[in-house]
Amino acid sequence: MGGVLRWAKILSGCSFLLLLIAVMSASEALDDSEPFLDPSQFNEAFVEAGASASVNLSNDRYYLALRVTEDGEDVPVELRLTDSEGEDCAWEAPGALSIDRQLSADSPTYRTVRVYLPGESGTYTLHNDATDASVWIVDDYAAQSEMLGSPSVLLMMLGCCFGIPFGIVALILAVVGWTRPAESKVQVSAEVRIMTTEEVYEQYNEGEPVEKGVPDPWKGSEPSTPPVEEVGEEVANQSWENWDNG
Repeated sequence: MGGVLRWAKILSGCSFLLLLIAVMSASEALDDSEPFLDPSQFNEAFVEAGASASVNLSNDRYYLALRVTEDGEDVPVELRLTDSEGEDCAWEAPGALSIDRQLSADSPTYRTVRVYLPGESGTYTLHNDATDASVWIVDDYAAQSEMLGSPSVLLMMLGCCFGIPFGIVALILAVVGWTRPAESKVQVSAEVRIMTTEEVYEQYNEGEPVEKGVPDPWKGSEPSTPPVEEVGEEVANQSWENWDNG
């Protein structure tokens, strides 16, 4: 459990630092990326309503056709992109990642109406068939490449791309560590054997055995004592016999 929680702390710390870097670099990153997100400043072609214009396109890029939308209303597509032979260029409908662009509260909102994928590099003609709406053709690949060249944009993207996943993984590890039951600790105690007096003596005398003639004080045997001769009583008896005999 300790290892899981330790990794959760490490990843949460990394996530906090990365997100902090992303937040600190966000303001400068938005300023650096504004010229490349604004179609009026970075575009391949701009065509007024009812007009047409020539544009050079590459087959290894994809191009966005954008129009200005008012208050989120739908905008007409009404445009054609043809090659030198008059054939329509291949295109796709904008996907979920093609979100509206608005750089500030007072700037216009641009909406992607079509994504063009040229099959061959060359000169194409863009026809704007709308009656009251202009259109911009933007090389989105080139715009992204220019933005990634800015250090602030790169730091913000790295901070967001790695900080958020690290935070999610740290949260999962923390939940796992907190909900896992605590491991039971096994206490091991070593038993120390107390040496007997004989073993202490043998160890002190370098292994010499204890003499067996010495009585063991723990065996309860009483020492044998030599019999005491009753000399005094025999002498007294002889004295009385001599006195009686006169």
